[in-house]
Amino acid sequence: MNYQIKYATRMKEVIFLSLLFSIVMFQIGVWTQQSYPVLFYAQMLVNLVMVTALVIEFYARMVKRRVEIQNDTSTIRIHEETIRAEDVEVIRVSGCRSAAFSFKLKGKKSPRVASNFKFMDSNCEGIREIIRWAERHNIEVIKIGPQSSMTRI
Repeated sequence: MNYQIKYATRMKEVIFLSLLFSIVMFQIGVWTQQSYPVLFYAQMLVNLVMVTALVIEFYARMVKRRVEIQNDTSTIRIHEETIRAEDVEVIRVSGCRSAAFSFKLKGKKSPRVASNFKFMDSNCEGIREIIRWAERHNIEVIKIGPQSSMTRI
Protein backbone atom coordinates (compact mmCIF):
# COMPACT_ATOMS: atom_id res chain seq x y z
CA MET A 1 0.00 0.00 0.00
CA ASN A 2 1.14 3.54 -0.70
CA TYR A 3 0.65 6.22 1.93
CA GLN A 4 1.43 9.89 1.63
CA ILE A 5 3.77 11.22 4.34
CA LYS A 6 5.33 14.43 5.52
CA TYR A 7 8.59 14.83 7.35
CA ALA A 8 8.52 15.65 11.06
CA THR A 9 10.81 18.69 11.04
CA ARG A 10 9.96 20.32 14.41
CA MET A 11 10.70 23.67 12.78
CA LYS A 12 7.59 25.29 14.27
CA GLU A 13 9.20 25.12 17.70
CA VAL A 14 12.45 26.63 16.35
CA ILE A 15 10.55 29.46 14.67
CA PHE A 16 8.51 30.15 17.81
CA LEU A 17 11.57 30.26 20.08
CA SER A 18 13.44 32.48 17.60
CA LEU A 19 10.52 34.88 17.47
CA LEU A 20 10.29 34.93 21.27
CA PHE A 21 14.02 35.60 21.61
CA SER A 22 13.77 38.36 19.00
CA ILE A 23 10.92 40.06 20.91
CA VAL A 24 12.93 39.92 24.15
CA MET A 25 15.96 41.52 22.47
CA PHE A 26 13.75 44.23 20.98
CA GLN A 27 12.18 44.96 24.37
CA ILE A 28 15.61 45.28 26.01
CA GLY A 29 16.57 47.87 23.41
CA VAL A 30 13.30 49.78 23.88
CA TRP A 31 13.43 49.76 27.69
CA THR A 32 17.02 50.94 27.90
CA GLN A 33 16.62 53.38 24.97
CA GLN A 34 20.10 52.50 23.78
CA SER A 35 21.46 50.46 20.95
CA TYR A 36 23.82 47.63 21.73
CA PRO A 37 25.98 46.16 18.96
CA VAL A 38 25.73 42.74 20.60
CA LEU A 39 21.93 42.85 20.34
CA PHE A 40 22.16 43.84 16.68
CA TYR A 41 24.38 40.88 15.81
CA ALA A 42 22.29 38.54 17.94
CA GLN A 43 19.19 39.78 16.09
CA MET A 44 20.87 39.08 12.75
CA LEU A 45 21.70 35.56 13.94
CA VAL A 46 18.11 34.99 15.07
CA ASN A 47 16.83 36.24 11.71
CA LEU A 48 19.18 33.83 9.92
CA VAL A 49 17.92 30.93 12.07
CA MET A 50 14.30 31.89 11.38
CA VAL A 51 14.78 32.15 7.62
CA THR A 52 16.60 28.80 7.56
CA ALA A 53 13.81 27.16 9.56
CA LEU A 54 11.18 28.64 7.23
CA VAL A 55 13.02 27.34 4.15
CA ILE A 56 13.31 23.85 5.67
CA GLU A 57 9.62 23.84 6.63
CA PHE A 58 8.60 25.08 3.16
CA TYR A 59 10.68 22.38 1.47
CA ALA A 60 9.30 19.64 3.73
CA ARG A 61 5.71 20.70 2.99
CA MET A 62 6.06 21.20 -0.76
CA VAL A 63 7.85 17.97 -1.67
CA LYS A 64 5.39 15.09 -1.86
CA ARG A 65 6.72 11.84 -0.42
CA ARG A 66 5.26 8.38 -0.03
CA VAL A 67 5.75 5.28 2.06
CA GLU A 68 5.17 1.95 0.37
CA ILE A 69 4.41 -0.95 2.71
CA GLN A 70 3.92 -4.33 1.06
CA ASN A 71 2.35 -7.19 2.99
CA ASP A 72 4.32 -9.94 1.27
CA THR A 73 7.81 -8.41 1.52
CA SER A 74 10.14 -7.52 4.36
CA THR A 75 10.94 -4.04 3.03
CA ILE A 76 9.47 -0.58 3.35
CA ARG A 77 10.18 2.11 0.78
CA ILE A 78 10.34 5.66 2.09
CA HIS A 79 10.45 7.94 -0.93
CA GLU A 80 13.46 6.51 -2.80
CA GLU A 81 15.06 4.58 0.08
CA THR A 82 14.40 0.92 0.86
CA ILE A 83 14.60 -0.23 4.48
CA ARG A 84 14.78 -3.96 5.15
CA ALA A 85 13.14 -5.47 8.24
CA GLU A 86 16.34 -7.18 9.35
CA ASP A 87 18.12 -3.78 9.45
CA VAL A 88 15.54 -2.17 11.76
CA GLU A 89 16.28 -2.39 15.49
CA VAL A 90 13.25 -0.49 16.76
CA ILE A 91 10.45 1.75 15.49
CA ARG A 92 9.84 4.79 17.67
CA VAL A 93 6.45 6.50 17.75
CA SER A 94 6.10 9.95 19.29
CA GLY A 95 2.93 11.94 19.62
CA CYS A 96 -0.75 11.12 19.79
CA ARG A 97 -2.89 12.47 16.96
CA SER A 98 -0.29 13.03 14.29
CA ALA A 99 2.24 10.45 15.40
CA ALA A 100 5.80 10.73 14.12
CA PHE A 101 7.56 7.49 13.23
CA SER A 102 11.29 6.94 13.17
CA PHE A 103 13.25 3.83 12.27
CA LYS A 104 16.35 3.17 14.35
CA LEU A 105 18.61 0.98 12.28
CA LYS A 106 20.94 -1.60 13.79
CA GLY A 107 24.44 -0.27 14.40
CA LYS A 108 23.31 3.39 14.38
CA LYS A 109 23.12 5.59 17.47
CA SER A 110 20.08 7.62 16.45
CA PRO A 111 17.44 7.56 13.71
CA ARG A 112 18.29 9.38 10.50
CA VAL A 113 16.25 12.39 9.47
CA ALA A 114 15.18 10.66 6.24
CA SER A 115 13.47 7.91 8.24
CA ASN A 116 11.41 10.29 10.42
CA PHE A 117 7.94 10.96 9.07
CA LYS A 118 4.25 11.45 9.81
CA PHE A 119 1.34 9.95 7.89
CA MET A 120 -1.00 12.41 6.22
CA ASP A 121 -4.07 10.15 6.10
CA SER A 122 -6.73 11.10 8.60
CA ASN A 123 -8.17 7.61 9.09
CA CYS A 124 -4.86 6.23 10.51
CA GLU A 125 -4.69 3.30 8.08
CA GLY A 126 -0.98 3.90 7.50
CA ILE A 127 -0.30 3.76 11.24
CA ARG A 128 -2.13 0.45 11.57
CA GLU A 129 -0.33 -0.98 8.55
CA ILE A 130 3.15 -0.08 9.79
CA ILE A 131 2.42 -1.57 13.24
CA ARG A 132 1.16 -4.79 11.60
CA TRP A 133 4.32 -4.87 9.47
CA ALA A 134 6.47 -4.49 12.59
CA GLU A 135 4.58 -7.30 14.36
CA ARG A 136 4.98 -9.65 11.37
CA HIS A 137 8.74 -9.09 11.38
CA ASN A 138 9.18 -9.07 15.21
CA ILE A 139 10.32 -5.45 15.34
CA GLU A 140 9.88 -3.65 18.62
CA VAL A 141 7.65 -0.53 18.54
CA ILE A 142 8.26 2.00 21.32
CA LYS A 143 5.98 4.94 22.07
CA ILE A 144 7.98 7.97 23.23
CA GLY A 145 6.63 11.13 24.78
CA PRO A 146 5.39 12.69 27.99
CA GLN A 147 2.04 10.93 27.72
CA SER A 148 3.61 7.49 27.33
CA SER A 149 6.74 7.38 29.53
CA MET A 150 8.51 4.97 27.18
CA THR A 151 5.82 2.30 26.87
CA ARG A 152 6.14 -0.58 24.44
CA ILE A 153 3.30 -1.15 22.02
